[in-house]
Amino acid sequence: MKTKTMRWFIAMLVALSMIAAACGGNDDDDTGEPAAPATEAPAAPEEPEPEAPEPEPEAEEAAPEEPEPEESEPEEEPEFEPAPTAEPEPEIPLTATWRGVTAETITIGVTYLDIDQLVELGFSPATWGDQEKVIQALVDDINNRGGINGRQVEVIMDKYNPIGATEAEAACLRVTEDNEVFAVLFGFLGPAEVANTCIVDQQETILVGGTITADRLALARAPWVNERAPRERTTSALFTLLDEEGMLQGRSIAIVADLPSAPQLDEVGRLLRDHGVEPALEVATSSNVADLIAQNQEWAALSERIRAAGADTILLVGNASAGIENAAINGLDVDIWATDASGLGSNIGSNVDPESARGVIAVSAMTGAQTYESDPRMQECQDAFAAAHPDIEVKHPDTLEEGEPLWFTALSGHCRFFQIFEYLATEAGPNLTHETFAAAIENAGQFSIASQPYASFGPGKYSSNDSFQLVAQEPDLGARGQLVPISPMRDATP
Repeated sequence: MKTKTMRWFIAMLVALSMIAAACGGNDDDDTGEPAAPATEAPAAPEEPEPEAPEPEPEAEEAAPEEPEPEESEPEEEPEFEPAPTAEPEPEIPLTATWRGVTAETITIGVTYLDIDQLVELGFSPATWGDQEKVIQALVDDINNRGGINGRQVEVIMDKYNPIGATEAEAACLRVTEDNEVFAVLFGFLGPAEVANTCIVDQQETILVGGTITADRLALARAPWVNERAPRERTTSALFTLLDEEGMLQGRSIAIVADLPSAPQLDEVGRLLRDHGVEPALEVATSSNVADLIAQNQEWAALSERIRAAGADTILLVGNASAGIENAAINGLDVDIWATDASGLGSNIGSNVDPESARGVIAVSAMTGAQTYESDPRMQECQDAFAAAHPDIEVKHPDTLEEGEPLWFTALSGHCRFFQIFEYLATEAGPNLTHETFAAAIENAGQFSIASQPYASFGPGKYSSNDSFQLVAQEPDLGARGQLVPISPMRDATP
């Protein structure tokens, strides 16, 4: 009994184990091989367990990322600011820099013609009014405008007789030696002009005025300038303008120089030849300008020589009065040209018949009428004089009656000297010496003064005028005649 029961129990365990195997597959804990069932489909093969993934290589430690820049708000453009103004250079304290120059003042001398004597001798038709009033008014005008680089101008005035050099040399010593001025304005003209070397040579004083020649300039030991072009330049301009107007061609010209101008005779002849004209005659007179009788006698013989030479034109070098009058007296049927216009216009000698001078041709800067009517630099001087002397009328030069004072002649002449001096002394700067004044001349360049719209100084150029036009004497204007333009103004700046 017990044996049969044991066998049944074992059979039941085997059957249960086979059912479990069929339903659950091979179990890890089952160590026996499974029995293959005879009648059922084979079990699906086991899916291999996935291989463990290879370990990923450790990533290299990445470099720390740079922080992204924070977005900044756009900067506002600064408002426009002008470039900083340069600091002004410190002012140079004014001190005494030269003889006649103190910290407060510049002392100048002004010589002026004794016109009353010239009227008595017949060399001027009328006085020039009170020249000292003219001079002082121009000085006061400079001072009222602040002076020259902060210094006030003081003036010493001295009158001279131009007939001969004796009085002029005495005036030179009084102004330069007794008063020790920094500069002299006007200087000496006519026969007295030889005394200009007293100023620039013996007294070593600046001169603005006078007549400059190469020989006199070579003696100068102080700066020297004037407002008049040298005769060589004026004569060259005369011939150039005559040539441009077609007036030189076919001319037979006799050149006659007065005694003071005799040294320039050869140069004038050369300039005429440079324009293709051979002079018919070249001669200098030997009589003194003040000796009218001797002049008339000499011209009587000279007139015959001019006729014999076949001249149809006389070119007068120097003062034109004697030549104009004697050509008429001796019946010379010729045209008359003059290298110097200063003795024409209203300044024609009182011994000359105004009609004798009709049509005399010269070269000049602006005429008196042009200067009076339309020159802004002259207007400055007229305004200054009118402010100082409202009771004195400076008349238009073409409206004067015979014998009336030539206020305009005096004012325009002195105006040019003062404008030149003020310009150069200002350019010289606060340290006013001969050296700085000379440097101002060398570097002056172009400017303008009364009656000279074109003017300049520069290396080797010591005369201001660069303004040239042909002019002719018109006796029907003014008391004794005026010059009128007959060609355009030419700028002859080098």
